[in-house]
Amino acid sequence: MKYMKFVSLFVALICLGACAGAQKDDDADIPRLPQRDPIIDQEAKKNERLFKQTEQEMAESLQVPDITYLFDSIRPPDYSYELLDKLANILKSHPSMKLVIEGNTDIVGDRDYNYWLGASRAAAMKSYLVSRGVQADRIRIHSYGFDRPLTLDTSEEGRLTNRRVHFVLTKRTWESVY
Repeated sequence: MKYMKFVSLFVALICLGACAGAQKDDDADIPRLPQRDPIIDQEAKKNERLFKQTEQEMAESLQVPDITYLFDSIRPPDYSYELLDKLANILKSHPSMKLVIEGNTDIVGDRDYNYWLGASRAAAMKSYLVSRGVQADRIRIHSYGFDRPLTLDTSEEGRLTNRRVHFVLTKRTWESVY
């Protein structure tokens, strides 16, 4: 009986070893992210192009570049003030336009904290625009936390791409936006 258990165990181990050896060592068919997600460069080029727009071009295209943030920061980056001043001028000269400011974060941290962080970043942008004479009721903020990443790349550049405030200029009424 003891001998039978030993033989059964031995046969089971041999079978498992044979099965494991039969598997391909080459897992090249498994899809993987490229070394660097091309979305990172696409977003950088798009933002560079949108930053160069004049106020008139921005008002006509309704496209605004994203503003990226340092890790765990709610302070608007220094480079953002030129864009915010342009946005303030556009909103003041086009009374029918409204602005939605969407705060986004990277994946680091828990969900509640990242929602707060995204909302704080969007609120900082709104506060600046209101201080420049834009009516507060023409600006809405929303936080997505880490729920709307542009890239799944977890490198520092990938996370920086996701730590952003996104602007949506619209001529629609609030009822049709929300």
